[in-house]
Amino acid sequence: MRARKKGDGSFRKLKTGQIELTISDGYDIFGKRLRYRFYGSTESECRKKYKEFIKSGGESKRATDNYSLSEWIPVWLDTYKKNNIQRSTFEEYKYLLQKVSDHKIGKMSLSDIKPIHITDFFANLDYSQSIRKRLRFLLNALFEDAVDNDYCTKNPVTRAQISKKKAGQKQSYTEEDAIEILNFAKNDDTFGLPIIILLSTGIRSGELRALSPGKFDFKRSCVLIDSAVKRDGTIGPPKNGKERIVPINKNVMTFIEEKINRAQKYVIADYIVTESSLRSRYMWFFDRLNKQLATDGKHPIEVLPPHSTRHTYSTLMQARGMPTAVVSKILGHQSLEVTGGYTHMDDYKILSEAVDKYTMA
Repeated sequence: MRARKKGDGSFRKLKTGQIELTISDGYDIFGKRLRYRFYGSTESECRKKYKEFIKSGGESKRATDNYSLSEWIPVWLDTYKKNNIQRSTFEEYKYLLQKVSDHKIGKMSLSDIKPIHITDFFANLDYSQSIRKRLRFLLNALFEDAVDNDYCTKNPVTRAQISKKKAGQKQSYTEEDAIEILNFAKNDDTFGLPIIILLSTGIRSGELRALSPGKFDFKRSCVLIDSAVKRDGTIGPPKNGKERIVPINKNVMTFIEEKINRAQKYVIADYIVTESSLRSRYMWFFDRLNKQLATDGKHPIEVLPPHSTRHTYSTLMQARGMPTAVVSKILGHQSLEVTGGYTHMDDYKILSEAVDKYTMA
């Protein structure tokens, strides 16, 4: 077996299926071995990238601990995730990790980041607990792979103190925030209509994803909720197994009638949108909204999970005086104790009049 020559390097196949070529060449001023890594779908492609690196004078990024976190993130996404997850999930990961890149921690070298820096990042992160959990998962994974590639020696996420959502933190948007959201949504052609439907009906996100234009009754100003997208991506009955008719404020329904694409199979798209894709579109909407608020000199709105629109509908309707029994019936709660004059809640007229009286138009 012939000895490897200088520049031969070594190959290995990653979990992603990609090939990694590692070239060792010299030492840094501290006596640490300098290693260069190149990635491709074949060994030939890796060799080609190495030759291009040599021709360029060795200006490409060398695979040592000099990677900053913001530099490592796109490399990690492209190498470990891009071809192994759905596109919508990849875009969601990319969006979430952009928050890390934009933070001061993004400028730090991978080897310089300690648990205290991760703790500080999460302590100042103004996001819901579900988003914080996904970010922790992503950071932990990318640091594990950084350790595996010798870019750092330890994973700082494992020992970081990541604060959990405090009891009593808000689960719904305030009325002032809801008004800002609705006003912006009216002029947002990308995802404004789904936002308005969520906040004006209190339906679940899975019900929204299964909602077709034909379920709207524009004359009676209501929508039939008889299906929802399940966790496995198929369409089935709503959560409690019962269909319901949700009345919609007449002014809101007029807007929906003008904006809805009746030729589309579903309200959101012509196909079943995944849960992660919905979250991505939802977060991008708030990105656009908060940029506009910043331009207008206003404070940004904290981004809560999509399900918070349902809590918002319930909270604001009750705050405006809508009886709890009416709200429960509209939301499709399985357990409902009907009291007083609301014992005949199947009377659509009662629900419709209540919505027109209390809903934000």
